[in-house]
Amino acid sequence: MATPAAIRSKRVKQVADLLEGLLGRPSKPRRRSNPLDTLIATLLSQNTNDHNSYRAWLSLRRKFPSWEEVVSAPWRAVAKSIEVGGLKNQKAQRIQTILRSIHRERGSYDLDFLKGKTNEEIMSYLMSMKGVGTKTAACVLVFSLGRDVFPVDTHIHRICNRLGLVKTKTADDTFDGMKGLVPDGQAYSFHVNLIRFGRQTCKAAKPLCGECPLFGHCVFSEKERFAATKATARGIPKKGSGFLITEQIARDRA
Repeated sequence: MATPAAIRSKRVKQVADLLEGLLGRPSKPRRRSNPLDTLIATLLSQNTNDHNSYRAWLSLRRKFPSWEEVVSAPWRAVAKSIEVGGLKNQKAQRIQTILRSIHRERGSYDLDFLKGKTNEEIMSYLMSMKGVGTKTAACVLVFSLGRDVFPVDTHIHRICNRLGLVKTKTADDTFDGMKGLVPDGQAYSFHVNLIRFGRQTCKAAKPLCGECPLFGHCVFSEKERFAATKATARGIPKKGSGFLITEQIARDRA
């Protein structure tokens, strides 16, 4: 008789495969972004969308081409350069604090030494920095270090619960709950496709349940009510759709 964990693993595999059939298997950028770039870019993406955070990233790098210039600048000037991404004051001060901490410890603005560390060591090191949470640290692992880790943002947390893959209250709980369930080699694909699916179909406020290709796999208590509501947009996602800052900064480097 299959164990509950085995049943959940099978369901996760089924959903991951279905999304790859709908959206394709995301192709990774030819070159990875360096870990420090991913760390700062992901910090900029907190509490905003990827388009605005990418605009903030470009503005920051144009105004201050080197990390030395970011650190030596008045924090209000850094905040001004990233204001399009929201929470400019908080993010500017955290970015400067993190950069100073890395330079003080390593003697340079470089996180390449993380490549020789285990996933657990990297997570612990990054999360010791103020403002760096589980999702941000996991994104560094995936997008810069090529680790088979499954970052969880608000979209993924919402969808995993609606599909009954986990029953959790926070994104961090979902990250822990999904460990060991995502098929080997599919963490990147499942992460990217769930974000795209969440943006287009399984939306937070008005999910397009009536046209959702995963309707039969969903345990969301409100799905019948939303299915009866006329959709204003098609719920079937397009292949290759979506924009992720973590992917874009790597493509910029390629």
